Amino acid sequence: MRLFLFLLLLPCFALSQEDTKKQSHFIALYTIGEHWDMEKQPHEQEYFKEHSGFLSKLRKEKKIAMGARYSDTGMIIISADDLDAAKAMLFQDVALQEKLFTVEIHPFNAFYKGCLE
Repeated sequence: MRLFLFLLLLPCFALSQEDTKKQSHFIALYTIGEHWDMEKQPHEQEYFKEHSGFLSKLRKEKKIAMGARYSDTGMIIISADDLDAAKAMLFQDVALQEKLFTVEIHPFNAFYKGCLE
């Protein structure tokens, strides 16, 4: 009886473990920080060039799956082992350290795979 119950519950256990392993994407939402100068264009902001270079480096390392902008918010979807690793990666950006931008980071679980071109 115990063996039957174990075999019956094994697929549920395997699925729950698989779901945790797949949680490797995170969405980062960027907004302007307290040191953003409203009198300057983005390319004139202090640390903006370094921010662009940092994101370019992450793209080359294939850590950014996608990036976009909507309204006044920038968005990237990144790959990381867990939320702490995602935060540690993004907070290497001097533009975040110097409060040119703020960022919110959340787990991102796609439920429908598609294609953007």
